[in-house]
Amino acid sequence: MIWFADIQYGGHLELSSSQSRQCSKKWRPDARESRGSYIELGSSANETPVALDLDSDESIKATATYIREQFGSLDILVNNGGINRSSDPNATLRETYRAVFETNVFGVAVVIYAFLPLLRASKYHDRRIVNVTSGLGRIGIAYSPTSKYSAKVWELSAFRSSETALNMIKAVDAVRLQKNILSIVVCPGHCRTDFWGGRGIKSTEEGARSIVRAAIEESPEELFEKLVEDEGYFVEFGC
Repeated sequence: MIWFADIQYGGHLELSSSQSRQCSKKWRPDARESRGSYIELGSSANETPVALDLDSDESIKATATYIREQFGSLDILVNNGGINRSSDPNATLRETYRAVFETNVFGVAVVIYAFLPLLRASKYHDRRIVNVTSGLGRIGIAYSPTSKYSAKVWELSAFRSSETALNMIKAVDAVRLQKNILSIVVCPGHCRTDFWGGRGIKSTEEGARSIVRAAIEESPEELFEKLVEDEGYFVEFGC
């Protein structure tokens, strides 16, 4: 089985792949030369890191080409790269929205588009696209007078709206691809990562459990049109 998971590093992407060994593709914030190409950062018996810029179509395309040349196909794609604000503290409102959507929405859409031929080339019986989202993107939670994640408690309008858009990408993919390639969303919860400045109520290991479950466990019939929430439960996908 070959699978790839992108992990947040300062707004950019890490991809990991395994085919009896594991290969990581990691974007470094200082790796400016990575735009438009991938860069191997080092390797071991289990990992081969490669730089990738989630905000660059050329970099995404180059990485997809690298994966095709090295592995031939892709069984599972996990999209987990994202940011919750602009890296520029003086960014205007428009610049903030543009930066967040560039990574969280446009970057994910282009990754799916670039990697879909690799998924279609796979002979694996349970191919999946897993988009890691946030409960903050659910409209019902934003309105809720009782939720601790309501818009009254967590405003973050650019981030919340980007996650709502990400959820729609999942919904369209689920209908378009049906169960041939399962499209799933998962919410790992409020984890203590760099994304939230090291603050959160769950460890990264705890947050990863629901992502792994969405990626390699349960049947497509159980997961279709469902959201895997942070405690591993299935809930009806919707607003």
